[in-house]
Amino acid sequence: MNNGHGIFCLEGDWRNDFNRTSSVKPVLKLLAQAQNRPIPFVHRDVGTREELEYYCRRWTRKGSAHYPMLYLAFHGTPGGIHVGDRRQKARSKVTLDDLATILGTNLNRRVIHLGSCSTLNTSRRSLQAFLQKTGANAISGFKMEVDWLLSSCFEVLLFSELLRNNLTLQGVRQVEEGLRQEYGALCRKLDFQMVIRERP
Repeated sequence: MNNGHGIFCLEGDWRNDFNRTSSVKPVLKLLAQAQNRPIPFVHRDVGTREELEYYCRRWTRKGSAHYPMLYLAFHGTPGGIHVGDRRQKARSKVTLDDLATILGTNLNRRVIHLGSCSTLNTSRRSLQAFLQKTGANAISGFKMEVDWLLSSCFEVLLFSELLRNNLTLQGVRQVEEGLRQEYGALCRKLDFQMVIRERP
């Protein structure tokens, strides 16, 4: 069994061309089919800020506690993500501060992974502020533009490591250390970051 560890994934549009489809859903299906420890998941497509807010608030409810990992798969920008039409950058950008307000303050034992380019290319202080405001135990993502296939392969490893540990502060530290030890070269190639909440 997986001790109640599941992934709640919200995914935006990757392309404006409806005839070309890209999705992280196959990654989630692969994790769900793992023979020894399958990881259950919820996947929702998100095209507007209102939909993002709706599903994020659903995730924060007690009934969703068995999906403690929030996976946000969107186009990214330093310190934020883009929801909806990325050509309207001012309107589509959701900053980490915006996201913290949406998520609220009661995310203990929850982890947020931003599967987006460059979102974590911001100060450690702002990332700690996000964690302190929400109570989440960790936030992870990439500081640079990343290759789709390579980052997807890495995310399989990331979620598998998260599954093997309790999502306490100590548990996510073990995940971060394990990733650096086992997959250090890949972490560096993707400029992967995991920031863990400091105790007040």
